[in-house]
Amino acid sequence: MKRTNKTAVSYYLLSVLVPMLLMVGLYAMLQIVPFGRHNLLISDLGTQYMPFLAEFKRQMAQMNFSTYSFSLSLGGDILPLAAYYLISPFNLLLLFWSNSQLPVVVGYVIILKIGAMGLTMAHFLKTRQPEYHFSALIFATAYSLSGFVAMNFYNLMWLDALIFLPLVILGLERLFLKGRPGLYIWMLVATIFTNYYLGYMSCLFAVLYAISLLIKWKQPQQSWWQLVVHWRQAIWQFCWASLIAGGTTAVVLLPSLLGMLKTGKKTIAATSFYPTPQFGWEVLSQFQVGGSHYTQRLIHEPTLFISTLALLFAVYYFCLPTIRRQAKWSNGFLIVSLALSFWVTTFNTMWHMFQQPEGFPYRNTYLMAFVLIKIAYEASIEPIGKRQTKRLVILIVGCLLSIGQLALYYGPHVRGVQKQSLWLLIGLMVLASVIFAAWQKGARWQPWVIGLGAVLTFSELVINGRLTTTKLPMGDQVVYAQQYQRQAALFEQLERQTPDFYRVNNQAILLKKAFKEPYYGYNDALTFGQYTLNNYSSTLDERMRTMLVNLGFYSKNARRINGIGHTVLTDLLFANQYDLIAKQGQVVTQPHKTLGLGFAVNDQLAHVALKAHEPFENQDRIMQAMTGQTTPFYQYNQLDLQAQKRRQITFTTQVKTSGYAYLYLPQQNLSKLKVKINGRTHKVPIELNGTTIIGLGRYQKGQQLTLTITSRQPKAFRKIQVASLDQAHFDQAFDQLAQQRLKIDLKQLSADNGWIAGVVPAKTADQLLYLSVPYDSGWHAQVNHQTVRTRRVMGNMLAVPLEKGTNQVRLVYRAPGLIIGAIISTFSLMTWGLILIKQRRH
Repeated sequence: MKRTNKTAVSYYLLSVLVPMLLMVGLYAMLQIVPFGRHNLLISDLGTQYMPFLAEFKRQMAQMNFSTYSFSLSLGGDILPLAAYYLISPFNLLLLFWSNSQLPVVVGYVIILKIGAMGLTMAHFLKTRQPEYHFSALIFATAYSLSGFVAMNFYNLMWLDALIFLPLVILGLERLFLKGRPGLYIWMLVATIFTNYYLGYMSCLFAVLYAISLLIKWKQPQQSWWQLVVHWRQAIWQFCWASLIAGGTTAVVLLPSLLGMLKTGKKTIAATSFYPTPQFGWEVLSQFQVGGSHYTQRLIHEPTLFISTLALLFAVYYFCLPTIRRQAKWSNGFLIVSLALSFWVTTFNTMWHMFQQPEGFPYRNTYLMAFVLIKIAYEASIEPIGKRQTKRLVILIVGCLLSIGQLALYYGPHVRGVQKQSLWLLIGLMVLASVIFAAWQKGARWQPWVIGLGAVLTFSELVINGRLTTTKLPMGDQVVYAQQYQRQAALFEQLERQTPDFYRVNNQAILLKKAFKEPYYGYNDALTFGQYTLNNYSSTLDERMRTMLVNLGFYSKNARRINGIGHTVLTDLLFANQYDLIAKQGQVVTQPHKTLGLGFAVNDQLAHVALKAHEPFENQDRIMQAMTGQTTPFYQYNQLDLQAQKRRQITFTTQVKTSGYAYLYLPQQNLSKLKVKINGRTHKVPIELNGTTIIGLGRYQKGQQLTLTITSRQPKAFRKIQVASLDQAHFDQAFDQLAQQRLKIDLKQLSADNGWIAGVVPAKTADQLLYLSVPYDSGWHAQVNHQTVRTRRVMGNMLAVPLEKGTNQVRLVYRAPGLIIGAIISTFSLMTWGLILIKQRRH
């Protein structure tokens, strides 16, 4: 092997291994598996990404690539979720381990992604000069373990964008200089495919970078119009190449867009576009180690750390006389543009897809890290500068960092910023300044200086990583594996004993024993391949969530829905056949009367509109419409005041019917209330920050119920609703509906969630097949081999019109926008192919 090839192999191998080894070192400090029993069951990684990855793994293992899943609450399009979280080639590694070991494998995947970031950045920096400079590895590693990565490494779906960014920019430069857009198109396509959110940011940055290239190449005598005319061919090529890249990803983007329009995120707040500043001078402290840590992940300032040495060289870039003024203006334009995108609320909102992020703010700071590290390396390989220039740079950086610390310590209190030991910060600054001052290309001591610079920078990156992960509430992998097996065995038992479609309201939540943070099991259905009402994701259907809230279910916000608040009636409506309840260390299974996936009902159901804060009335009207009866199913119980204090009120009531009784307190935060039922405190499996139906137990007609409510808010005592279900009336209605239940092929449904087929009888021609499935325009129905239009009932549930007699029903789900997106993607690729053919002919 030639010396050059050996150097290249060593260069690229080290670019991968160094950041990976540093991350392994951080894992060892945190005692993460295999260095201890900790895992990364933290934040959204534990509550969302892990279950989503389990679903991805299940579909891949079963070779079942359905675009619909009944494990997403009552069911939903899985494409928007997959496009945001799951389309990464690194996820294929998950197939080789069991689900109980998934947290361990995810930790390894994160290390591999960070190594890949070092590789692509090292390759990009290699293009800055003809030779291999191992000093580039210092800057490439600083990129792969920058402040953004240290703060967000457990949001692993974002890391792919950082891997591809250097290659996107390299392709963009190649497009302008050589007229070859291939690399730019493919890398931009890969970025958008793996995560369209950061892919959108990379697209915006590509536009800014293209403008910066024009600024860089502008000649002193040229006007801006002449510059555009001179580069018109490259500009035109950049425009159509970007359109082709976007069009190629339409097969993912279009269904994702249509899916996101159904969520609560479609609402745009005007205040998010006010041109107000988002932070002050304390932001300069974020260039130093430990600017923020885990507990500030939802609210923090831009994570700008890139290492002190890289920061010195980034400032040095603008002071070097050997670098053209236009190049400085070019990169200055990028830095100022990105800085404004953080600082001005209007721009920040635009960069975040016209929505202020719910936690993890400033998600585009990885772009600033890229620009600063790029120019830092370019400055480091320039010829020797004057000592006075380096002293000036040290003074400038020292002053800026001092201003940041002074604002942090003596300015107004700000959230999301962490103070660190001033001696630590001063020590790192002094060491970096000494190395920076001694950095001289070609000097005798240069290898030693580079070596010391590497040691300092790598140490600083690890220190920053450790400070950023302060108070990281890691999970217990041993307990997780044990509880996973226990929970899986319970679900397998239910599956064996239940021949029909069913859902499980899992409030036992065995996995929470492995978490240090509160864990509510919202996505356990995805983890175990089960069906439930619970869900927590950014793709939650807002109309479905609102419907469930109007029926009395608990929802913390637009991203969460929980099975707490269910009643005997809603158990029937949503096929909730089992409750899993933790009692004295054991899991108790409580069965309910359900009728599977669907049953025939009167078409009056299509005319029922739900009212806010009236769950009992809503449920009553639904059941009356379904059965054609006028007798109410709920009886409201009259409350007799027994005692009232300043913060406590006690009622008694005589229950009017034999059956379950329920309490509902409209518009109340139940976490601030204390409810006692017959002297016993009512307990819930999770903290309730809103209102929901509270089950009071089962009573006989005439039995006395005593209710005590303690609250600091007097309005909590207003509009108290206590209703009891007439169980005998419900049983009669249940038997009536059971005669017209849908019989389905459960094996086929389990194999492909986007397909429902079965037989249902209808007594009259004006009946509907009610399905325990949310309405979605992607469902296409046939009844007796004739295409029929699906109906939206009950606010957001699916129904199909029936004919009198026996009905053969078949429903197929096609994700909205998927076919059109695929056509656009195919057309885009064909257009690119024709352009390539035309170019080669010329």
